[in-house]
Amino acid sequence: MSTIVTRFDHARKLTNAYGLPLATATLKATLITSAYTLNTAHTAWSDISANEVATGGGYTTGGVTLTNPVVTNTKVDFDDVKWTALTKTFRAAIVRAVGTYNSITDPVLLHLLLDDTAGGTDIVVAGSDYLIIWNVLGAFSF
Repeated sequence: MSTIVTRFDHARKLTNAYGLPLATATLKATLITSAYTLNTAHTAWSDISANEVATGGGYTTGGVTLTNPVVTNTKVDFDDVKWTALTKTFRAAIVRAVGTYNSITDPVLLHLLLDDTAGGTDIVVAGSDYLIIWNVLGAFSF
């Protein structure tokens, strides 16, 4: 099982040209179901939010805030993400910024396909902690 991280088309422009401050912005990771089909042209959380898993079973709608950002000239990294005693079925995670940047409310930045087996497989967690552990090279690079 490996994770495929895909950047939404506008993410680089948001950070480079429109000043989305990755070191200080509130960024969230949210879990979404297999009902969502990746479209890298999506720009806002509202394009995807209907596919977020529901509150309950160790998950709160809106996701988890990414903490302790480290931004260098080549990478962006955060503390690993953890949901405690999670009971959910999901396919992917979305990383988004909270707020309005370049007239986009809550822009989406990354899509994480959490298990790429057979082109994408649901993750089923029953009462266990679930972690997204970022690569030692960072959550993503430029």
